[in-house]
Amino acid sequence: MRILGTAGAGLRAQQVGLDTVANNLANVNTPGYKAQTVNFEEALAQEIRPAKATMLNGATTEEALSVGAGVIYSGVGTDFRQGTVTASDRALDLAIEGEGFFQVRTTGNELAYTRAGVFQVDSAGKIGDSKGNLLEPPVTLGAGVTELSVSPEGVISGLQGGQRNELGRITLARFPNAEGLAQAGDNLFLATAESGMAQTGEPGTGNLGVIRAQALEQSNVELATAMTDMLQAQRAYQVNASLVQDGDKMWGLANSLRR
Repeated sequence: MRILGTAGAGLRAQQVGLDTVANNLANVNTPGYKAQTVNFEEALAQEIRPAKATMLNGATTEEALSVGAGVIYSGVGTDFRQGTVTASDRALDLAIEGEGFFQVRTTGNELAYTRAGVFQVDSAGKIGDSKGNLLEPPVTLGAGVTELSVSPEGVISGLQGGQRNELGRITLARFPNAEGLAQAGDNLFLATAESGMAQTGEPGTGNLGVIRAQALEQSNVELATAMTDMLQAQRAYQVNASLVQDGDKMWGLANSLRR
C-alpha cells in the first residue's frame, strides 16, 4: 500500500504552503513586502504493471499501469507585482513607481536589493534603513542640512547654509529575471545566476520606475486571496492527514489477518 507515502508527501507539501501563506498574512502591513508563492508539482509516477502483462485469467494488458506518488513543492517564488503607494509625512520615505529596486550595502558588506524605502539618517550622517544597511551608492549628509527632498529622478537635495544643494543621487537596479532573486530576509534580495546581473541606472530612465518621495509602497499581499489560500491549504492538509489515518487502519487490519 502506497497510501502512507502519498499522504505523507501531501502533508509535507501542504505544511510548506501553510507556512508560506501564514508569512504573507503576517506581513500584510509591511512596507515593500512581496508575497511569496509555493510551486507544487506532481511526484514521479511508479509503474506497477508493465504493458503486455499477462493476467491470471490469461488476458494480456495493452497499456502499462502507473500510480502517482503524491505531490512535491518545487520551490517558493516571489510575486513582484506593484503594491499600493500611500502618502507619508517623512522626507526619506520613498516608493518606486514602476520597475526597480533600491540598492543597499548590508552590515555584512553584501550588495542587496529592496522595495522597502523606509530610510533614515544615522549618527554619521549616512542614509540607510533601520537595520543599518546603507544606501548604495552611499550618500552622506553634512552638518546643518535641513528640509531634505528627493526628486522623481532620485536627486537628494537639502538646505545647507541658506542654499539648496544637491547632496547625492539614488540609483535603482533591475534584473532580467527578478523571480530568480534569492530572499535574504528583512525585505532584502540578493542577485543570483538565475536573476542575472543587476542593470543600474537613474530613476525614470530605460525601464526603471521613478521615485515618489514622502510615500511608501505597501505590501502587495491581498488579504482576501491569502485567507482563501489558507483555507484551501488547511483543507488539503486535513485530507492528507485523514489518508494517513486510513492507511494506518488498513495496515492494522492486514497485520491482524491470520493465515
